[in-house]
Amino acid sequence: MKQMRLTDQTSASSENNIPIESDVGTQEETTSTRLLDVKLDELKKHPLWPILVETAQRNPLFPGVVSYALNNILPSMPNITPRELASRLSISLGEALVILDRLRQR
Repeated sequence: MKQMRLTDQTSASSENNIPIESDVGTQEETTSTRLLDVKLDELKKHPLWPILVETAQRNPLFPGVVSYALNNILPSMPNITPRELASRLSISLGEALVILDRLRQR
Protein backbone atom coordinates (compact mmCIF):
# COMPACT_ATOMS: atom_id res chain seq x y z
CA MET A 1 0.00 0.00 0.00
CA LYS A 2 2.75 2.49 0.91
CA GLN A 3 4.74 1.65 -2.20
CA MET A 4 1.68 2.35 -4.35
CA ARG A 5 1.36 5.82 -2.85
CA LEU A 6 5.01 6.54 -3.50
CA THR A 7 5.05 5.38 -7.09
CA ASP A 8 1.54 6.25 -8.26
CA GLN A 9 1.89 9.45 -10.28
CA THR A 10 -1.79 9.83 -11.12
CA SER A 11 -3.10 10.24 -7.58
CA ALA A 12 -0.50 12.80 -6.50
CA SER A 13 -1.90 16.27 -6.12
CA SER A 14 -0.22 19.27 -7.66
CA GLU A 15 0.53 20.63 -4.17
CA ASN A 16 2.92 17.75 -3.52
CA ASN A 17 4.79 18.28 -6.77
CA ILE A 18 6.24 21.71 -6.03
CA PRO A 19 9.69 21.92 -7.59
CA ILE A 20 12.52 22.54 -5.18
CA GLU A 21 14.87 25.34 -6.12
CA SER A 22 18.50 24.39 -6.48
CA ASP A 23 21.46 26.42 -5.29
CA VAL A 24 23.70 25.05 -8.03
CA GLY A 25 23.87 28.32 -9.96
CA THR A 26 24.53 30.46 -6.90
CA GLN A 27 27.59 28.66 -5.55
CA GLU A 28 30.89 30.47 -5.72
CA GLU A 29 33.65 28.88 -7.70
CA THR A 30 36.59 28.03 -5.44
CA THR A 31 40.15 27.21 -6.36
CA SER A 32 42.10 24.34 -4.89
CA THR A 33 44.68 25.15 -2.23
CA ARG A 34 46.79 22.23 -3.41
CA LEU A 35 48.34 24.47 -6.03
CA LEU A 36 49.74 26.95 -3.50
CA ASP A 37 53.38 26.93 -2.51
CA VAL A 38 53.67 27.65 1.20
CA LYS A 39 56.76 28.09 3.32
CA LEU A 40 56.17 26.31 6.61
CA ASP A 41 58.52 28.54 8.62
CA GLU A 42 56.61 31.66 7.61
CA LEU A 43 53.23 30.03 8.12
CA LYS A 44 54.04 28.91 11.65
CA LYS A 45 54.51 32.57 12.64
CA HIS A 46 51.03 33.49 11.38
CA PRO A 47 48.38 34.04 14.08
CA LEU A 48 46.05 31.50 12.43
CA TRP A 49 48.57 28.63 12.60
CA PRO A 50 47.26 27.29 15.96
CA ILE A 51 43.74 27.28 14.55
CA LEU A 52 44.88 25.31 11.49
CA VAL A 53 46.66 22.79 13.72
CA GLU A 54 43.63 22.36 15.96
CA THR A 55 41.29 21.96 12.99
CA ALA A 56 43.49 19.36 11.32
CA GLN A 57 43.96 17.39 14.54
CA ARG A 58 40.23 17.28 15.25
CA ASN A 59 39.61 15.40 12.01
CA PRO A 60 38.75 11.82 13.03
CA LEU A 61 40.97 10.47 10.25
CA PHE A 62 44.01 12.51 11.31
CA PRO A 63 45.77 9.84 13.42
CA GLY A 64 45.44 7.26 10.64
CA VAL A 65 46.69 9.66 7.98
CA VAL A 66 49.69 10.62 10.15
CA SER A 67 50.50 6.97 10.75
CA TYR A 68 50.20 6.14 7.05
CA ALA A 69 52.44 9.05 6.09
CA LEU A 70 55.01 8.08 8.72
CA ASN A 71 55.12 4.38 7.81
CA ASN A 72 54.53 4.38 4.05
CA ILE A 73 55.42 7.72 2.51
CA LEU A 74 58.23 9.33 4.52
CA PRO A 75 60.61 6.32 4.42
CA SER A 76 60.71 6.41 0.62
CA MET A 77 60.33 10.20 0.24
CA PRO A 78 61.85 11.94 3.29
CA ASN A 79 61.94 15.36 1.58
CA ILE A 80 58.35 15.31 0.33
CA THR A 81 56.73 18.72 0.00
CA PRO A 82 53.39 19.51 1.61
CA ARG A 83 51.90 19.90 -1.84
CA GLU A 84 53.03 16.41 -2.89
CA LEU A 85 51.78 14.89 0.37
CA ALA A 86 48.40 16.54 -0.04
CA SER A 87 48.14 15.16 -3.55
CA ARG A 88 49.20 11.62 -2.57
CA LEU A 89 46.80 11.42 0.38
CA SER A 90 43.93 13.44 -1.15
CA ILE A 91 43.89 15.83 1.77
CA SER A 92 44.01 19.61 2.01
CA LEU A 93 47.28 21.49 1.91
CA GLY A 94 46.68 22.70 5.47
CA GLU A 95 46.40 19.15 6.76
CA ALA A 96 49.56 18.17 4.91
CA LEU A 97 51.42 21.10 6.45
CA VAL A 98 50.34 20.11 9.95
CA ILE A 99 51.24 16.45 9.35
CA LEU A 100 54.71 17.24 8.02
CA ASP A 101 55.37 19.70 10.83
CA ARG A 102 54.35 17.13 13.41
CA LEU A 103 56.40 14.31 11.85
CA ARG A 104 59.53 16.40 11.27
CA GLN A 105 59.58 17.55 14.89
CA ARG A 106 60.25 13.96 15.98
